Amino acid sequence: MATIPSSRLLRPNLALAQQDTILSFLVPSVQCARFSTSPARWKRDNNKNRGNSAVRATGLRPRQTLSVREKDFSKQQLPKPVKIEQEVTGTPDHGLWDFFKDQKLLQTPVDEQRHGRSWTVGELRSRDWDSLHQLWWVCVKERNRLATEKLERKRLEAGYGDYENQERDKTVQETMKAILDTLAERHQAYQEAYVLAQHDPDIDLSRTDGPQFTQPTYDPLEVDDTSYNAAAEAPIEEPSKDKILPESEVQPKEKATHA
Repeated sequence: MATIPSSRLLRPNLALAQQDTILSFLVPSVQCARFSTSPARWKRDNNKNRGNSAVRATGLRPRQTLSVREKDFSKQQLPKPVKIEQEVTGTPDHGLWDFFKDQKLLQTPVDEQRHGRSWTVGELRSRDWDSLHQLWWVCVKERNRLATEKLERKRLEAGYGDYENQERDKTVQETMKAILDTLAERHQAYQEAYVLAQHDPDIDLSRTDGPQFTQPTYDPLEVDDTSYNAAAEAPIEEPSKDKILPESEVQPKEKATHA
């Protein structure tokens, strides 16, 4: 019997090592898992309300199941849309139309430039409170309309009308600033008048049951003698002889007329 040399024992055979590697995959693993990791199905549904309608509170009819049966799709017809006979239009006087001038989505640059100048403080001083209040909200609506057009141009990438929009917005802002300055002047005048009324003896600011101003009694027949007494007590200066009169007060002598 042939003996195996020691060199063969110390060096493993490549063919045997490859064969052992292949056979190792065929050996079943000791810790093997199930093919499906999902839990086992229940043989019976424990939900008693299965199939009941939450809206109508009705259950299944007799011999009715929840399974989906096969249908003959070849004989089914697709639903046809209903033809709209009348055109759907909104309310012409709806409040949202105020965000669009003349009910147009965008204005041309020529239309945006057609506006006047801003109001001045001198012109607004003669206006009453209701007129200023109305003009203020007209400016607010105009700024909202300009902001809507600005966002719409940005969405559509129109590329025009931005400069005209900014110039019109500046004009509206100047008018609103003039309104605030006018109201500030009136408030300052009221504060100054209130301080003067506190020191006026004819005005009672603490009175709430009637007019705070009391008209002083005046008698037209009553004569104020203070001016006459002051004039009577003043000394009368006599003209002195040494006083030289100015040339303008010296009367020229009349020329003698010859017959």
